[in-house]
Amino acid sequence: MSQSICYEQPLNERARALLRLEFLFQQINHALIGPSTWNSRAALQGLFNILTVTGRNEFKKELLKELERHASTLSRLRQSPGIDTVALSSVLAKISEVIGQIHRPNSLALDTVRQSEFLGAIQNRIQIPGGTCRFDLPALHHWLQQEPEIRNRDLQEWLAPFSPMRDAVFLILQLIRDSATPRTETAIRGFFQRGLDANAPNQLIRVWLPSGDPRFPEISGGRHRFTIHFLEQSNPYHRATPSLADVAFDLACCII
Repeated sequence: MSQSICYEQPLNERARALLRLEFLFQQINHALIGPSTWNSRAALQGLFNILTVTGRNEFKKELLKELERHASTLSRLRQSPGIDTVALSSVLAKISEVIGQIHRPNSLALDTVRQSEFLGAIQNRIQIPGGTCRFDLPALHHWLQQEPEIRNRDLQEWLAPFSPMRDAVFLILQLIRDSATPRTETAIRGFFQRGLDANAPNQLIRVWLPSGDPRFPEISGGRHRFTIHFLEQSNPYHRATPSLADVAFDLACCII
């Protein structure tokens, strides 16, 4: 599906938080590659967003609970016929490794980041439009004039306490995405709807369209069903309109 565009819609709050964190970690990883001060600013913005999303004390427990649930689900597959036990054991070992990383004490390092006066001053101003320009935060301006290697070292140090969380997020989303095989479906006159088992662990809807297709899906879902409306938008200055044509697409309902 290298020539396709994938669209995703989470079906519960936990999957929504995981996708947002994945996006933030990817944003930071991209920003760390570049040497400019704007790259460093983007990495700081991502760091503060992660601090906001993971601010609740229960978040770490929720990640552990989700990993343990997946481990339990996959362990029950050992006796199923046709299961690749080598691959299954590899996945279970990876889950166990990530669980161990999260269990290792890192609260002191995380508290150091959360209580940093330097970072706190930036975080207080960063939500204000233009609030981190050079006259507002001379300490930030001074730091941004350091060599890229120094800025990158500092950023890596501030991000290090989040590494176990990042690995857990990426692993859980990989397990969710790998739980379903895409199938070709057709949206009649641009509309598709399917029911869901409310008692099943519904996680994610994934839709693929060929690259260059003029349509895009608008997906909504709940416990009992999900719907897909395909829309067309010739350019950003025109409002998107419903497609009236039948649309062939690939669909995966990730339930694990």
